[in-house]
Amino acid sequence: MKDEEEIPIPVLWFRKEWIDTNAKALCVYVALLLVRFRVRLRTDIPALYSEEGKIEGRLKPYLSIFLRGKDKKLIDTAAIDAGKGFFMRLVDHTAYQEYEDVLDCIETDFYETFKEAYLGYVNANVNVIVTGKEFTGKISGHDTAALIRTFLRDVSANRFSKGKVTPAGSSILLTPFGELIEFYGLSEEDVQRFLEILRMAGIMFFDIVPAPVLEREFVDGLSGGR
Repeated sequence: MKDEEEIPIPVLWFRKEWIDTNAKALCVYVALLLVRFRVRLRTDIPALYSEEGKIEGRLKPYLSIFLRGKDKKLIDTAAIDAGKGFFMRLVDHTAYQEYEDVLDCIETDFYETFKEAYLGYVNANVNVIVTGKEFTGKISGHDTAALIRTFLRDVSANRFSKGKVTPAGSSILLTPFGELIEFYGLSEEDVQRFLEILRMAGIMFFDIVPAPVLEREFVDGLSGGR
């Protein structure tokens, strides 16, 4: 991890304590990707910044996949606070026209930290979900884990239509539903089930595919018998 004095000028305000645990790094990374891909800067940012709890409300539904206890409630308030703190400082220090460059710089500079945190939680989810009772068997004749591997490799190879793409490799897919039907011969019901698996595992959220899940070590490690 870089020291503060080594952080490039556009993100001198970035605080190392926001990513000093995996839970915090996960929350900051999710906040970063949400702003990068799913927030309308001139309309959403002022509302998220000014209304108490609104950015937390945007983060919680996704983070609940990862950071929850047996009672299904979020258990890491420090991580939520890190994500909120990151967002507030981003808004305080960044002009609208600089958002993409600043977010891309942060993702690139701290990619190894984000990757370690993100894949740590995704791997735990995959162990439970892909091998769990509700997701055993095949999808249109495809082994579930094998289909996920094929999907991620096709995303890496730009077979799927993408909107924005970051230098680190994160992207948002434009028409995944229709392309899953076209490429793999899935029914609409099978596509819905497959997308549910991807999202519950954290491999996708909304239609965002974070760069860490495209890493070869993760893709090659997927198997039905993890």
